[in-house]
Amino acid sequence: MIMFVGCALYADDIALLSASCYGLQKLVDICTRYGAMWDIEFNPVKSQLITFGGYNPSSCAISLDGNPTAWVTKVTYLGVQLICNTGIADVTDVCRKFYGQFNNIMSVLGKQSNEISAVYLTKTYCLPALMYGCEA
Repeated sequence: MIMFVGCALYADDIALLSASCYGLQKLVDICTRYGAMWDIEFNPVKSQLITFGGYNPSSCAISLDGNPTAWVTKVTYLGVQLICNTGIADVTDVCRKFYGQFNNIMSVLGKQSNEISAVYLTKTYCLPALMYGCEA
């Protein structure tokens, strides 16, 4: 059984997926109507378009509530950078944040620290930063 999911949601982040510009504009229009009905505003400045499996079509203009949306070569969704036309998800910033938090904990605890405390602090403060957005 094949299932197509055209909308991925996480908190206040929405990712719309479509195989065509026409279909994508229809999804954006549905979101705009839903937003008007429930008093939700979508910010066209923060909205971006990207393609996977082809180059960004310059002739396709998607508008959000009458405002044009920009085509980009990289987009960040849930902390993960997705790169146009490659299928690559860049998690470098996520790993950098994890190591920064881990190094901060270890520098405060010092060399003579209790291992259980270090594991607990790492699990509590570092692991969530690493795991956030892993579903993307």
